[in-house]
Amino acid sequence: MNPMTLCFADDTLERRYRRRQIETSHKLSRITIPLSCLVFASYALIEISMDEHYEAFLMLRASILVSVLGLFLLSRLPRFKHHVNGILCLASLAAALGTLAMFHVGHDHAAGHHEDEHGVFPVYFVTLMLVVFWTYTLLGLQFVYAMACGLLIWMGCTASCAVMHHGSEVLVEANEAFFMMAVNLLAGMSAYSRERQSRQLFLHECHITGERDDLRDHAMCDSLTGLLNRRALLTRLDQILDIQTPGTVQAALFIDLDGFKPVNDRHGHAIGDEVLRITGERLGNTLRGNDIVGRLGGDEFLVLISREGNGRKGPEQLAERLIDAISRPITLEVDGEPLIIAVSASIGISLFPFSGATPETVIARADSAMYEAKQRGRGVVVTGNPLRLVL
Repeated sequence: MNPMTLCFADDTLERRYRRRQIETSHKLSRITIPLSCLVFASYALIEISMDEHYEAFLMLRASILVSVLGLFLLSRLPRFKHHVNGILCLASLAAALGTLAMFHVGHDHAAGHHEDEHGVFPVYFVTLMLVVFWTYTLLGLQFVYAMACGLLIWMGCTASCAVMHHGSEVLVEANEAFFMMAVNLLAGMSAYSRERQSRQLFLHECHITGERDDLRDHAMCDSLTGLLNRRALLTRLDQILDIQTPGTVQAALFIDLDGFKPVNDRHGHAIGDEVLRITGERLGNTLRGNDIVGRLGGDEFLVLISREGNGRKGPEQLAERLIDAISRPITLEVDGEPLIIAVSASIGISLFPFSGATPETVIARADSAMYEAKQRGRGVVVTGNPLRLVL
């Protein structure tokens, strides 16, 4: 995090934070701008009662209100959503510029009537200080934007005081410049601390979210193959059952490896695990992007597919391709010597949806079809009786 601008060094992280900051600024300005405009407009009642030449002040006050509210409404439009910082900066500068104009009008009016302008019109200088506080603390602006606005307002105020006093009242001029700088420092420190804390909280939330996602992924993935685990497969299958697409056949392919137990018994679990990992890779490489594959446990895998049509031909053709992919010899290296492993697979297919279908019943039917395939021999595909499909 840059100690001056508070921006993150990571551009992706900075973009994520700015998106959140924009939403916060939208919510905050929705309350503070209308309320501030209402308070600002209400002071016109005091102007009317204390000065008979109040028309100029009313015109300036009305111009400020129209400008600020117009920019506020502009910031609410979807096309300007990502420019809210710049638009609200313009609203602050419009309020400050209008207040400086009222300061000048008050000075000229008091000078024309040989009055002490600082005694009659101190409220406009106070209003200018309030605009600075408003910019830093109530608009939800990013700190760098608020700081730029605050410094522009301070320079505008200093230049205006120099023009009004013509160097004849250096102490008054210095006093006003000092107060405006003090306001910038105090409000700026408050805004700086608030944004720094907000960014630190954002980093903490990102860290927690990342850990939570890692835990969720770990809970939903098989640690050996990286495929979905049984719990995740049941969740996905439950979601699929909720979506019925006309003209589409959905199928669960229950895959059990043939000849895997002898591999484990003869070569050990390390070799068996490598066979399972490679089998998982081959399954993933054979399937389409929207197909789902996972490991139920042991040497059992499950594939969930959706294909256009209303028959079993598509799922059965895919099952044959999966058997071909699994049956290719696996070449490993053990103690510097090549080891060739050959396994096959039996696949049972359950077509769904059917009446009363649940994740458990869909898998149970595919499992039953797989056992029938086992009884017929190695590398066999069997489609279970779908009964009455809901298509």
